[in-house]
Amino acid sequence: MLKNIVFLFPLILLACNPSNKRESIKPALTDITESVYASVRLKPKHSYFPQPTRSGIIKEIFVEAGDSVTSGQLLVRISASADAKNTLTNAEVAFKEAEENYQGDNNLLLNMDLELNSLKDQLVKDSLNYHRQKKLWDQQIGKKSDLERYELTFENTKNQYAILQKKRAQTLLNLENQYTKTRSKLNAERSQMEEFTLRSNLSGIVFAIFKQEGELINSQEQFAEIGSANNFVIEMDIDEEDITKIEIGDTVAITLNAYANEVFLAQVTKVLPKKDETTQTFRVESSFLQPPPKLYNGLSGEASIIVDQRKNTMVIPSEYLGQGNKVLTEQGEKNVTIGVRNMDFVEILSGLDTSSLLLIPNE
Repeated sequence: MLKNIVFLFPLILLACNPSNKRESIKPALTDITESVYASVRLKPKHSYFPQPTRSGIIKEIFVEAGDSVTSGQLLVRISASADAKNTLTNAEVAFKEAEENYQGDNNLLLNMDLELNSLKDQLVKDSLNYHRQKKLWDQQIGKKSDLERYELTFENTKNQYAILQKKRAQTLLNLENQYTKTRSKLNAERSQMEEFTLRSNLSGIVFAIFKQEGELINSQEQFAEIGSANNFVIEMDIDEEDITKIEIGDTVAITLNAYANEVFLAQVTKVLPKKDETTQTFRVESSFLQPPPKLYNGLSGEASIIVDQRKNTMVIPSEYLGQGNKVLTEQGEKNVTIGVRNMDFVEILSGLDTSSLLLIPNE
């Protein structure tokens, strides 16, 4: 449940001490809110920096900063190397030849089919001649040598037909294998050529482009920044001494430099557990409950994270609390137990009551 932001400043009772003319006050009962200050910057919830896998000269850029892009959209084309182009050309030629041999109008199987049809006709003819002569021989008509000649011719034709059938089957298998092999090779080379293009991995907006046409871009070098167009995360850096006060769901009051006179409410969504050794701070993220009408990557500002609130509690101004949690009364110093505090006030849990008269400690 969100914590309401209430900034109610107590009515401090002032009195005049006639003996030393120093101002004195009495504690008051009121509400007090404790907050943690943080610097703010906005970043897209999802973003990345597209990088090519091949180096080369940028041939053409298809987007500009500010453009909306979709996942898979072409961003840039890089000039391919001469070796890569030659390899692709050779693969295309080899595939075209294999395709013609396998499926073309004059493929290698057509001639074999014509020869098979011719042998088949001859086989029928030789079979008829042989069986006719055999029938005559069975009737004791004709010469045995003629029967043997017709039989030999028939067997030869039959063997030739069987051999050609096997040859055709093997040729078909070879052509299929060659076609498949060259097609795979061509697809692989086309995939290699695709590495000379760069496409977006997500739908969003192009925040920046770091290269121009004609420039060299190296492998793994950033080309642009692309991120979500409308979904932003609020990043806040919290001092080490305050990080334990932050909880998921805490309310955040944010002012942005671009909206100087407005306060926007957000909610803490993530507390990163590792300290940044460079800044000696912890990263905390939040999201707007009602975002501003326009947001831009990199907007900055300030935030107050509401970490505690007390209702109708006893408070005194912060300047009346001395070192070691001591206060100065007309009767001398007293130890007090404090609770919530902010820049202006501090909660007193014990050691005083609302009738106590306090003086500002000596500097």
